[in-house]
Amino acid sequence: MQNKLLTVNNKTKPIDYNYFNNYGGNNYSKTYLIYTTDPLSVINEFIENDINFKTLLDAGCASGELVRDFRRYDIEAFGIENNKDILKKCIVPEYCTHMDIKDMSSIKDKTFDVIYVNSLMYLFPQEILSVLKEMKRISKKAVYLCNPFLGETPESSDPYRTFLATRNWWDKQFKEAGFLKLSGNVYKSF
Repeated sequence: MQNKLLTVNNKTKPIDYNYFNNYGGNNYSKTYLIYTTDPLSVINEFIENDINFKTLLDAGCASGELVRDFRRYDIEAFGIENNKDILKKCIVPEYCTHMDIKDMSSIKDKTFDVIYVNSLMYLFPQEILSVLKEMKRISKKAVYLCNPFLGETPESSDPYRTFLATRNWWDKQFKEAGFLKLSGNVYKSF
């Protein structure tokens, strides 16, 4: 039984050009869906929670594959990414921009219906609450957290990850930031 709520990776590798060129043993554009929830599943989970949406922000969009795929489902998807090297390979550069999720102050309040995020585990745990508060500020309806969880995922599976936490730890962070948990991955802004 897992007693820890949080484990920190003290040997974190920096996310750089090599990370995206060897993502899961292949180029990121070929393997991103192995590590990212597919857009139809995300859309369905929002719908199952009575959250209809038209606009979406992918916070940590890498080279834009997920933004492209949401757009194929007629979602007005946009992305932000802090890694300039991977943005140079962006497949939908007109919808993605360079921005760090730790500083989204240039995004106006309630700009997006929902936010999809799978990059929070690359921050430091003490940075999470302020980032979630910003996400609450810019989202009208909800945030979808795509994240591995401590006790459910092998700890050594991603040497770039800064930390791994339990679902309960994440639920507490979202609650403190003003969200209401609706399901395993969806947190409602209210």
